[in-house]
Amino acid sequence: MLDKFRTNLIFRTLLMMGLMAGAIFSYQKDYIFPAIVLTLLLVAILINVIYYITQTNRDLAHFFESIQYNDFTATSASVHKGASFGQLHDSLNMMSRKFQAIRAEKEANHQFLQTIVAHIDIGLLCYNEQEEIILMNKSLQHLLRKSYLINIDGLKKVDEGLWETIKSLKPGDRELVKINIENRLIQIAVQCIAFNMQQAKLRLISFQNIQSELEQNELSAWQKLIRILTHEIMNSVAPITSLSSTMMDMLGKQAQIENKQLEQLRNAIQVIQRRGEGLLNFTETYRTLTRIPPPNFQELDAEQLFQHVAALFQVEIEQNQVSLIYDLPPQPIQFQGDPVLLEQVLVNLIKNALEALIDIPKPALTLKAARSNGKAVLSVIDNGIGISEDKMEQIFVPFYTTKKEGSGIGLSLSRQIMRLHKGSIDLQSTPNAGTAVDLIF
Repeated sequence: MLDKFRTNLIFRTLLMMGLMAGAIFSYQKDYIFPAIVLTLLLVAILINVIYYITQTNRDLAHFFESIQYNDFTATSASVHKGASFGQLHDSLNMMSRKFQAIRAEKEANHQFLQTIVAHIDIGLLCYNEQEEIILMNKSLQHLLRKSYLINIDGLKKVDEGLWETIKSLKPGDRELVKINIENRLIQIAVQCIAFNMQQAKLRLISFQNIQSELEQNELSAWQKLIRILTHEIMNSVAPITSLSSTMMDMLGKQAQIENKQLEQLRNAIQVIQRRGEGLLNFTETYRTLTRIPPPNFQELDAEQLFQHVAALFQVEIEQNQVSLIYDLPPQPIQFQGDPVLLEQVLVNLIKNALEALIDIPKPALTLKAARSNGKAVLSVIDNGIGISEDKMEQIFVPFYTTKKEGSGIGLSLSRQIMRLHKGSIDLQSTPNAGTAVDLIF
């Protein structure tokens, strides 16, 4: 059985032969008008045959043109031809569907990688040989407080030390950099790799904020040191105080010693005893750094927590004419925490803030609660004297203090409590402008 294409082609050929014979016969008989009509019909049928034969070429050209412009939605039909051409068009349609599937898979992979790059905690920066930035993910934007950068030189405005490190970084190198972002010191690790993509040489820089890890290691080191110190000091001082007390009792019963010598000996032993007791009290105070109880988590409301702690300082706030400001959103900020431990943290922060506001014109203390990136943030903000950059690095070190009176464990203890809450404490300060401390849960 002949297929459709051959049948149509034979039919058109016979039709053309019949028209040609009729036209010749009409011309021989001088039938001019019928001869002209038959000739025109013959030409029309010839054009139709040529168009019909070249249809496959046009279909192929259209198919390859669609591929060129990444249009894989076009399909070709073979109703005008036979089985062999139907197989060709079926194959073309199958190829088109395959290209569609490959493109969909490619788009899915692209979306997958974009989602990973956008939400990964590590900052990523990619640039070409002209130092034009072609990728800067959200983590890096948040870390550098920059929504975009055009080229590498833009890092100079963020932190010149960071810019110099990136410029000198070679593929495979890893460097630690300390940067100051909005008066906040951050320790980051940067690493560089080089790769080629479509004949373009690219460099990918990763930025990892290791501040929290360093702080955790620092706290662990201090805890170990404190445990050792307290153990040794307690073992040494306890016998001294006990012996001093015994000697005082013995001296009280000795009558043969001259009164002057007895008084000198008594005074010396009293000094030893006082110093020993002072050292014991000193040691006991700092042992609190290693004896924080596990948090008893409860549902807490930020506003209520602020009000409970602020009430402890109400007299001092009124005496010093400090403006107490509550900056709270319409919706309550609630989170999980230990009220006793967190009240201790806020007491330390508010106490520090009030001390920084002494002799400040129009002193103001702001207690702020908000949500950022799904986390609860409690802030204690003052417009006091601020903290200089050289002291910012030491401010969380146990026993370090900038005050004439103070133990120097308030902020260190606060940081450790926040660690137990799986949170962090962030401090920003500008000399003569004020300090803001954020508790992030």
